[in-house]
Amino acid sequence: MKELIIIVYKIDQSLSASVVDHILDNIRALGLSDDEEIKENYIIKEIYIPSDETDVKVIYPVPKYSTSPEINELVSEITEKIKNDPTNQLKPHWDKIVRELKLRKINDSQ
Repeated sequence: MKELIIIVYKIDQSLSASVVDHILDNIRALGLSDDEEIKENYIIKEIYIPSDETDVKVIYPVPKYSTSPEINELVSEITEKIKNDPTNQLKPHWDKIVRELKLRKINDSQ
């Protein structure tokens, strides 16, 4: 069974458009989603959200050294960004990820 990995990319919207484009180009070129070796054993979901800072975090699976408040804060931030997204493009992706996590939890408990 493949394991799910969720990576959140926060990109500072105050950066110039060329810097944001450069960051996105690097993410696409070096991202894990297209890595054939990783695709064998993992399902990689990458979420891009506008932010007031630039950061990358793996939010699932939850690292053992990570604390719950940090994850809860990040989930709250993502949820808020989705609610305030005027294009509503993020919501279907987020809903799909939540469904996959719930299914995984059900499968793990059996």
